[in-house]
Amino acid sequence: MTAERRAAYPDLRPDRRGIASLSSGPEHAAAFFRSKVGLFRSLPDAVLLELSRGAAERRYSRDTYICRTGDAALEMWVVKEGRLTVNQYGWKGNKLSIEIMVAGDVSGLACLACRTYPGEVLASRDTTVFVLPRDVVIRAIDRHPVLAREILYAYGQRLNYIETLLHLSREKAPKRLIAALLYLYHKFGFSIPLSRAEIGEMAGTTPETAIRVLRGLERRGYVTGGRGSVTISDLAGLKRELDA
Repeated sequence: MTAERRAAYPDLRPDRRGIASLSSGPEHAAAFFRSKVGLFRSLPDAVLLELSRGAAERRYSRDTYICRTGDAALEMWVVKEGRLTVNQYGWKGNKLSIEIMVAGDVSGLACLACRTYPGEVLASRDTTVFVLPRDVVIRAIDRHPVLAREILYAYGQRLNYIETLLHLSREKAPKRLIAALLYLYHKFGFSIPLSRAEIGEMAGTTPETAIRVLRGLERRGYVTGGRGSVTISDLAGLKRELDA
C-alpha cells in the first residue's frame, strides 16, 4: 500500500484529551431525557428511570474525539449541551459530516448493532453528554420493546437521509443543500439551529458554496437566515426544487 493510499484513512488512534467525568443523580438524567430527548419522549417513566440509573455524565472539550472509526462500540451518548459532529471518510480521505448533534440528540446508536463505530464523533464545541453503556440499553430494550421501536424509527430517518445523499452525490451543490435542509426540517422543524457552514458540511460542500446557495434560496423566498440559524419559509417550494 502506498503512502498516498495510507493517507486516505483517518487516524484511528484514540484521543482522550479534555475528558472530565461529572456526577448527577438519575432523577436529573431522567428529567432531561423526558423534556429534551425526542428519541425518549414517548417512553414510559419506568424506561426512562432504568436508562438514567445506568447513565453517567461526561464532558468533552472542543475538538476532542468521542470515538474514531474502528473504535470498539461500547456506548451511546445523549447530548446535554454543546455540539457533536458525526463524520465519515471516503476512499480518497474526503470528509463528509453526515450528522450534527445538538442538545437532546442521541449519537452512537451503532453500538446496538455493530462491534465498532462506522464513523468518528467529534465534539465541535465544549460538550457535555450522558453516557449510556451498550449493556444498559440492550437490557432496557429486552424489557421494553417500545424503546426498540423508537430507535428503529431514528435509524430509519438517518438511513433515508444518507441514501438520499448517495442518490444526489452526482448532483450539484444546490440539490444536496436542499436535501440537507429537508432532513433537518424533520429533525428540528422550520427553525434549524445550524450555521450555513454546518449545513454545507452535511451536504458535502464548502462553506463558501453553502453561503452562496443559501443566499440564493433566501432571495427566492425559500429560507431566511439568522445568526447561526436558518429558517425554512417555503417548505413546498424546497420540495419542488429537489424534485425538479
